[in-house]
Amino acid sequence: MSTTVITASMIAFYSSPFAGALALVIDHEPESLTRFRLQRLSTEVLVNEIRSAVAAGEFSDAEDLIRIGQELGHRIPPEVVASTVEPMTDAVWRNSTGFAQGFIYGEVNSMPSILGAVAADYFVFGDVRDTYTEGGKLLVGEHYDRLTLGASLFGIATLAPGIGAIDIGASVLKNANKARKLSGKLVNHLARTANEAIDVGALKRGLASIPAPKVSFSGLPRLTSAISDLTVDDIRKLDFSKLNGAVKEALPVDASAIRRQFDGVLKPQALDDLRLASSSIASIRNDAGIRSVFKVIERADSPAELDRFRSLAKGMGDRTAGVIRLFGKGAIRLGDLIFEIAAAIAFAIAWCFGALWTAFSCLLKLRRLLRPRKA
Repeated sequence: MSTTVITASMIAFYSSPFAGALALVIDHEPESLTRFRLQRLSTEVLVNEIRSAVAAGEFSDAEDLIRIGQELGHRIPPEVVASTVEPMTDAVWRNSTGFAQGFIYGEVNSMPSILGAVAADYFVFGDVRDTYTEGGKLLVGEHYDRLTLGASLFGIATLAPGIGAIDIGASVLKNANKARKLSGKLVNHLARTANEAIDVGALKRGLASIPAPKVSFSGLPRLTSAISDLTVDDIRKLDFSKLNGAVKEALPVDASAIRRQFDGVLKPQALDDLRLASSSIASIRNDAGIRSVFKVIERADSPAELDRFRSLAKGMGDRTAGVIRLFGKGAIRLGDLIFEIAAAIAFAIAWCFGALWTAFSCLLKLRRLLRPRKA
């Protein structure tokens, strides 16, 4: 009888939501937190978030949420699914004009323009342009953007043009900062790091040694044409190899001379936080895609949080953007789950005491039954 009671109690405990919450005491890594939250996600909440994404014109987010919902077995109304398809003309216009604006002029106010500015950094030109712009302000005593200047110098020191953006993380952080897409706390943290890393005397000498690179306007038509030939897939993969020839003609930069020019401007020992942040961004992009990166940098308040999101991206892959939209920092933090975990611990303790009491009672009864009776 008591064995049956204990077995029934165990089944009741492990089939309750408390059992899942209790596991988070041992493993509260971002992937575990997110999967627990996904198991409890209601269809109503999911559908409302899809509609919100469509209303904001964030069709890729909406498509991600549809896929996540379908994988979880949610029945999403057909009209909601149909609403997530973005009109092709809108998508092409937003990506082509925004990308060119960011690439050629460094003006960023949207994701396509940020990606265009990142492409300019890939060819060194963007980092050099921003170094002269912000460094010039510093030299004349005007307000300048410390993070933009520090990340640009970091890019000049680490970029190998034409073979891949080694400083992709720093470039994304820099240009997202220019577009006001970074969380305020992360900006302040990285700006302090960048400020401490710059040797102002060496920067002055570097800016004075060679004039700022000029745009060759005769090469701009070819560059504009090459940009229009990029596919959305090229941009998402940050593969700008198609632009090589046109960039050399329109934006001529001697990368080796530029690197020598600014050698010694950055103090390596002061760059740890920027390196960690840059590495996390690059890893998130590799594991989860560029859209996930932008979800992260709007929410992370420190390099440590960027590292937590990196762990999430490694586990969730291309679902990362969708789950961050759904849960925000709840994807990497316990947050409200702390109360459920506390309840689960209390429930588990109570269950253990109950099981022990049942076993103790069983032993007492068994002892009475086996005790020899007096004649």
